[in-house]
Amino acid sequence: MEFHPSSDDDLIRQAKDGDLGSFEKLLKKYQKVIYNLAYRLVKSHDAADEIAQETFVKSFYALKSFKQGHSFYSWAYRICLNLGLNYIKREKHFVPESSFEEGKNPIDFAFGKDDPQTELLNKELSSKIDQEIDSLSPKLKAVLILNLFEEQSYEEIAKTLGISKGTVMSRLFRAKKRLMQNLRGYIRG
Repeated sequence: MEFHPSSDDDLIRQAKDGDLGSFEKLLKKYQKVIYNLAYRLVKSHDAADEIAQETFVKSFYALKSFKQGHSFYSWAYRICLNLGLNYIKREKHFVPESSFEEGKNPIDFAFGKDDPQTELLNKELSSKIDQEIDSLSPKLKAVLILNLFEEQSYEEIAKTLGISKGTVMSRLFRAKKRLMQNLRGYIRG
């Protein structure tokens, strides 16, 4: 998903001048991606909702320090990511796979719906992948989520997290390697 900072510049400028309507437009534009990131991190609708709201409250109060011309999307995303990672560290909370609503699983395998055995195996694999992602350290989990689910490039991830591209590549390599090692018995090939 790509957002253009130039289309946000006027809204940011107006919001900095006290126009709440302009900030509301930014909120509406980015609320879904911010919520989705929060949910992928904490796997709780209530916690994700709180994190998304807190992201926009923090971004509103810190808007004066926002540098014009930069990406509001990356800035808000980083605030959300930090809040989500802090939540994970503070709560050490992972929601079991059984509490997901049907069809809301972040790793949704849409194939094999006609074959109950294949569908069951896909659900089992999906559950195992979620468990393995949850077991990653917050730093590895953040890079993996931004790469796999948000389809961000190394450069975008580096900018979002405030780390070097090399660090992104290293963490992503370690996260994928760990996943593949732990999923060896579930994936044939």
